[in-house]
Amino acid sequence: MKHLLTLPKLCVVLFLGLISFSFVSSISGYNQSFVQISTVKNGADQYKLVYMQRGASGKRIKAKYFAANDPYNNTTVPNRYRNWKSSGKQIICATSGTYMDNLTASRATPVGLTIDNGVVVNRSLANFDGLVIVYATGGVVATNLEDKNLTVQGGSISGIPLDIRGNAYHREQFIKWCEDNEATVFQTHMLAYKNQLKISSYNSSKDSRERRFLVVGTDENGQVVHCIIHSPQYTTLYEGSKRALSFMNDFKDMNVIFMVNLDTGAQDFFDLYNSDGTLNNTITGQKSVNDTRNMLVYYYE
Repeated sequence: MKHLLTLPKLCVVLFLGLISFSFVSSISGYNQSFVQISTVKNGADQYKLVYMQRGASGKRIKAKYFAANDPYNNTTVPNRYRNWKSSGKQIICATSGTYMDNLTASRATPVGLTIDNGVVVNRSLANFDGLVIVYATGGVVATNLEDKNLTVQGGSISGIPLDIRGNAYHREQFIKWCEDNEATVFQTHMLAYKNQLKISSYNSSKDSRERRFLVVGTDENGQVVHCIIHSPQYTTLYEGSKRALSFMNDFKDMNVIFMVNLDTGAQDFFDLYNSDGTLNNTITGQKSVNDTRNMLVYYYE
């Protein structure tokens, strides 16, 4: 069993493309040549973007996911984040992640299969097609469970297509692999996959609210990018996803590999930083960090 407070640093394999590496100043903060923060008007829609690229040499932008409280001393996710951040991490942005069954700090349980640095938090698969894997050794990838071809890198099941929803043996193999490789896993809605919308109006919530998505794809130069896209206008999940995919495809000329949902409900937290380490208010959440029960963080190292 691994101790959650000692989560290793996560670098990203399926993450950010090849651009020339430029000199990094001595100012505490990230290199702004790798990050673009912008507000874009597209017809009647407004989008606020954190658009991230990564140079081939150094791979300085990384991601980390805090999935749950520490099971040994019950340190909450906000405090885990603060402790980790205080070691000198140069944060780009931090956002609430996936959905929760109970938001009480001591009882909060993430919905769906959840593994935090190899520690199983929730073994139950939810009816979400999006499964995100953060590799302890480097990668961030997402798969569409409906396709029944989840693959992982390294170990005895490396490259073998797995149907973890329909095959109990495959699911146990995958969980064992996550434990052995100290991987982090969470489930959420798979909104788009390989440029195809994967959500429909009849099987998604009819509630309207602001929306926030994580989009990974390649730009017009074929370079891999990660983007947090925030839509402040209230839409249903279907309409918001449909418009965001069209925006990324057409306006940003992006080939979308996957787009998954980030929670903007009861734990709607978002902190964004400028390259000098000061707060940027382009995107803000409705809740404070103390309301967050799981968290996705991008940082520069």
